[in-house]
Parts: sequence; C-alpha cells; structure tokens
Amino acid sequence: MNTVVTNPHSSPSLKEVSEGQKITSSIAMTMTLVSFTMLFATLFLGYLAYRFTSEIWPPVGMGRVDLLLPTVSTIIILLSSLSYLLFESTKKAMWLYLTTALGFGFMATQMLFWQGLKSVGIFVDTTVFASMIYAFTWIHAAHVVAGVLGLVTLCFKKTNKIWVNNVGQFWHFLGIIWFVMFLGIFVF
Repeated sequence: MNTVVTNPHSSPSLKEVSEGQKITSSIAMTMTLVSFTMLFATLFLGYLAYRFTSEIWPPVGMGRVDLLLPTVSTIIILLSSLSYLLFESTKKAMWLYLTTALGFGFMATQMLFWQGLKSVGIFVDTTVFASMIYAFTWIHAAHVVAGVLGLVTLCFKKTNKIWVNNVGQFWHFLGIIWFVMFLGIFVF
C-alpha cells in the first residue's frame, strides 16, 4: 500500500513502503556498505604496509601535509552527518538543505586541498605516499559525489522512507570513513 504522508511541516513528502521493500532495501544497502568497506580496508592495508615498512616518516621529499584543509573537511562532514540526523528525526527540510550545502562545502575543501598539494609540487606521481593521498581522497570524493546526488534527489523529489534511510546510512558511512582517513593519513 503506497500512501503519501501529507504533513505541511515536513518536506519532502515521504511515501509509505511495504515490509518486503524495507527488507530488500536494507539488504542491498548493507551489501553496498560492506563492499565499500572492503575497498577502503584494502587501501588502508596497503597504506599501513607502506607506512610501517618505511624507515622515515613522512618519506624523503615529502613534508607533513598541512592539516588545515583536512581538519576543515572533517568538521564539515561531521556537521553534515549531524544535520542529517536532525533531518531524519524532525523531517524538516532545512536540515536536509544544510546537509546538502555542507556536502558541497566538503567537496570545495577537497578541491582546495588538491590545489594546495599541487602548489607545493605534490602530484599523484610524485611519490608513493602522494599517490596514496590522492587515491584515498579521490575515491572518497567519488563516493561523496554519489552521496550529494542522493541528497539533492531528496531535496527535489518525492521519495519514500527507505530512500531517506539509505541516503542517511551512506552519508554517515562517508563521514566515518573520512574520520578514519583523517586520523590515519593526516594526523598520525
């Protein structure tokens, strides 16, 4: 039974879905997140193998990466996850719009970060360490673009509760992955 929830204070409108749709969607999102976890775990294992077999850290020719933009990115993505939680609990569109804007803000800080790396002569082919930084941030950014597309869809299209839940799980997952990347690559 598909009925539209009509509440003038909640936007966007949410359609009710069947139990079968909820279960199928939950399994699909779980499989998606498990596969993305395996992707990032593989990257981290390669990074850790390189990191702990290097005689000096950071590697010769690479200074420590400036923490300003990665820190700002971390704050932005954590705030976006918080604002999405507020959207999920209140169904108020302003929280969804804020989450989406913060998602765009996160991508802007990433582009500034890449420009900063290039301005100090760090390119994807400079060193293995530089390649790893670019690989991590590019792959994460590709997933963030997918997440932002999901958020934009929620902003402009009538969806169901499953869509809201799945976009939320994916968005929170991206925040967790970025936080782990921030600590593992930039801080330690």
